[in-house]
Amino acid sequence: MNNSLSDNSTKAMEILNRMFAAEMEFMRSDGNDFSGIKSAFHPDIVVHEPVSLPYPGDWCGYEELGRLFNTMHNTWSSMNVENMLATLDSDTLFMGGTLVAKARQTEKEVRLPFAQILKIKDKLVIEAFPYYFDTALINAALGHHSVNVK
Repeated sequence: MNNSLSDNSTKAMEILNRMFAAEMEFMRSDGNDFSGIKSAFHPDIVVHEPVSLPYPGDWCGYEELGRLFNTMHNTWSSMNVENMLATLDSDTLFMGGTLVAKARQTEKEVRLPFAQILKIKDKLVIEAFPYYFDTALINAALGHHSVNVK
């Protein structure tokens, strides 16, 4: 195995573990403690969520990121990524796995492929592009009607 690929995967997993830990810490603090977020996310963070989800659009900066995390926390009773694989190439982190989430209101679980492209600056996530395999399935689990786009 190529050592640089192995090193890049290790660095990528370190960034992802710090990022996911910061999200969980923020939610456990009831959205009051931004210290974990600041340790994993750049002040100019932008998260681009799909327009077909209940938390659509671009979420910019720590305050909006906190609102996104709170919205996700109120939407899902649990959410994690299983079988995660990741690598880092310069300032771009590629990750994929299986998203497993349980809707808070309906208690329905979704399990689907999930990928994310993260841009890194100063070892912090500055931009995130999450890709959900089937947003219609997600919306159905949440009890929302899907929007058909042509």
